[in-house]
Amino acid sequence: MSLGRWWPWATRAAACLILAAPHIAPAQDTAAGTGGAPGVDAWAPWGSDVSPSSGDDADMLSAQGWRLDVVAPEPLDELLRNYLDIARFQRESAEPGAIPISRAELRRLVVSAPEQARGLIDAEGYFGARIGTRVTDGLDGQPIVVTLTVEPGQLTRVSKVQFVYEGELDARLDDGEPAARALVDALSAQWALPVGAVFRQVDWTAAKNEALARLRADGYPTASWSGTSATVDATDRQARLFMVVDSGPAFAFGEVRIEGLHRQPASAILNTAPFRKGDAYREKDLLDWQERIQKLNLFDSIFVTTDLDPTQASAAPVLVQVREQQLQSATTGIGVSSDTGPRVSADYLHRNLFGLDWQAKARVQLGQNNRLGRLDFTSHPWEGRRRGLLSTQASRTVEDDKAITLSARARVGLLREGERLERMQYVEFETASVTANAGDKVSDASAYSATAQWIYRDVDSQTLPTRGSTSLLQLTLGRSYSALKEKGFFGRAYARTTWYWPLPAGWYATVRGEAGQVFARDEVSVPDTLLFRVGGDESVRGYAYRSLGVITDGVVTGGRVMFTSSVEVARPILARLPALWGAVFVDAGDAASSADKLDPRVGYGVGLRYRSPVGPLRLDIAHGQQLQDWRIHFSVGISL
Repeated sequence: MSLGRWWPWATRAAACLILAAPHIAPAQDTAAGTGGAPGVDAWAPWGSDVSPSSGDDADMLSAQGWRLDVVAPEPLDELLRNYLDIARFQRESAEPGAIPISRAELRRLVVSAPEQARGLIDAEGYFGARIGTRVTDGLDGQPIVVTLTVEPGQLTRVSKVQFVYEGELDARLDDGEPAARALVDALSAQWALPVGAVFRQVDWTAAKNEALARLRADGYPTASWSGTSATVDATDRQARLFMVVDSGPAFAFGEVRIEGLHRQPASAILNTAPFRKGDAYREKDLLDWQERIQKLNLFDSIFVTTDLDPTQASAAPVLVQVREQQLQSATTGIGVSSDTGPRVSADYLHRNLFGLDWQAKARVQLGQNNRLGRLDFTSHPWEGRRRGLLSTQASRTVEDDKAITLSARARVGLLREGERLERMQYVEFETASVTANAGDKVSDASAYSATAQWIYRDVDSQTLPTRGSTSLLQLTLGRSYSALKEKGFFGRAYARTTWYWPLPAGWYATVRGEAGQVFARDEVSVPDTLLFRVGGDESVRGYAYRSLGVITDGVVTGGRVMFTSSVEVARPILARLPALWGAVFVDAGDAASSADKLDPRVGYGVGLRYRSPVGPLRLDIAHGQQLQDWRIHFSVGISL
């Protein structure tokens, strides 16, 4: 039932009954008005001050023969002009070919306008509004003017909120169960219409829907309202809210049944589940599980459901329906980047190599400045959301100063995936050398090392974030054994954090900071790939890729200390093309042999962003302050 739209005599009569004994109708929403609020007869609905034009009621009035004036404060005036029947007729009568309105029909619309206006204004929280109409005579060729006047008065606010629980939730509250008490406290704390809030019909409906959805999502999926009531005192401008909810039975997860498997093991799905048999039902757990299965890159489609039969509430069966992807796939691609130039690549993926529950991925990339070969083996998920990792890689990079960096590595590790935190530990063999254009080696070292890595993500979107943060921390301990200089132990620490903030006026900010340091005696050689260089698209724009570091024999090599920072603000350029953004940015950073030799290089400029479904495509024009030169940075790729 909608909010009360009562004539004054009905309002006064209802007030006596409601105040004497508040009424809750089972499974029905009521909103009653009380108090002596002025009704539509505060002024005469068809003008006691002025009578309508005399004459035959069948006389027809064109659009020029009458008009409606609404006298009400914003935004109520616009609300009434949009939704009153008489306002709609006025708009339609002004259209070409419209049929004129009769005086009788106009009189009917004028008489019904105050009641319609009261319903609209009540829904906005003004239950004590004074509403009146006046009609002028259309004399001497002047149009009839219908004036609707509204004095809304004060807004009605919530003075009391009361929940009553029935069903198993009530029984668990009586038993003092902490989980039940925590759920009830959360429902009360997150109730969208607390004491002091303005009472509006749309907010009242939304608050009830939100509370019921929360209860259904947190263990009671068959919960329903037994009754809800909003008692409004229009005199005191107060609303009292009373709700009775039947929780139904508490559900728990039961057996899991999987359909659609042919080549992939069931363990790949079961080991990613965020719950165990007997755990309390949570809708979020099902959604999270479905997302985790999707990330395995084993299935084209995934659908996870629970049978919500109340007779099976203590062990609700869970059904997982999947359609497997092809066991093998191969892709080729071409691309270009301002960091490494044009490139072609080929990838091969086997989703269950030899039936051993491991994925294998091979990649070959040939570019103008970079050649790379890589082979990765990743296990299907093990218990505890762990995965095994085996990887090997070799690369050849031509640096901006024509020096050549050769590197190779082999890695064995363990990955643990969490909701926001991803942890990885691995041991690695790495070798790297840097050769000058003349053929002389300026850096050459090999090392064994062990690394612990943490990645934390808390963003609103993995591919196009606008709010939240991401962080990465690496700690490495190793020993070099073959080097131009001395062999020995070393440590390495690296951290990177990026924050995303929405700003006023449609702007968005991205702030990044990173720092790293290698700890070793000056005489101990460390592979160049474990040292630090800066410059390029994701570092300090305005400078070439990996061009800032330590100058050794006229060639740039990695430094043992590094930092970079970046501030960027961006916003959509065109309303009709919201994916196209413009940006301005400032970057700074450097890499050096020691902290006291850091000399921050600054770059700044403007750019374009196209926010595609696979991530942003970027084009930047940056000015390197120390170089006094401009540089274009871009990244785009096409899959074939």
